[in-house]
Amino acid sequence: MRKHLLLNGIEVFPYGAEVNGTLVVADLHLGYEDALRERGVELPYEQYPWIKREILRYVRERDPETVVLNGDIKHEFGGALSQEWREVLDLIRTLREEGVRIEVVRGNHDNYLIPILLREGIEIRDPYLILGNVMYFHGHKELLAIPEGVDLIVMGHEHPAISLRDDLGGGHKFKVFLKGNYVGVEVLVLPALSPLAPGTDMLKVGSSGLLSPLLRQVDLDDFIVYIVDEEVGVEELGPLGVVKRAARVL
Repeated sequence: MRKHLLLNGIEVFPYGAEVNGTLVVADLHLGYEDALRERGVELPYEQYPWIKREILRYVRERDPETVVLNGDIKHEFGGALSQEWREVLDLIRTLREEGVRIEVVRGNHDNYLIPILLREGIEIRDPYLILGNVMYFHGHKELLAIPEGVDLIVMGHEHPAISLRDDLGGGHKFKVFLKGNYVGVEVLVLPALSPLAPGTDMLKVGSSGLLSPLLRQVDLDDFIVYIVDEEVGVEELGPLGVVKRAARVL
């Protein structure tokens, strides 16, 4: 069984988290294959079956009350592709068959998601959803204020990853969780669920190159890195700044 980690009551696992009985994933990017086809890149339709299988595994292992899809559920900016309609509707109907409540937070790729959700009677949460003391926030917008009582922000958008070299000098990219602090509030950054979104190498990107306005306002080197391996699970590596120095030495 893949290793999970418990972080102050938050359980993290490849590639999601459970907080107070709520399962959360981010950055599914459904419809990615058709978006690439429109640009002349042919890929087999393998992403959604994998994503659906993973989410169902999470739900059946943990029996959550609620599933939060924390932004970028679909991929195409400029419309809603037929593949996106099919896959989003199938995912929602599948989760309903599992008996969970579904919440959707709007991401920057979700401009044309609302008509799809309306067909299933689901309201999109924009710019965030608050459940108890937790804010579910995609991360692409400025966060102007944090409502009273929130002590944890769970976000996506950044697609965090790190690239490491093995003993033979070969490079491998691993998705990661990041956990740190923003104005006194704990922040957990989720890796992208989409297997077609390998992620941004946090060992190489500077603050000006970060996608999230929130993360550009913190010292990301203080954030703890949790590396994700699909077979092994999740392991703590330590502060990003320390991981950067170790990677340079290696």
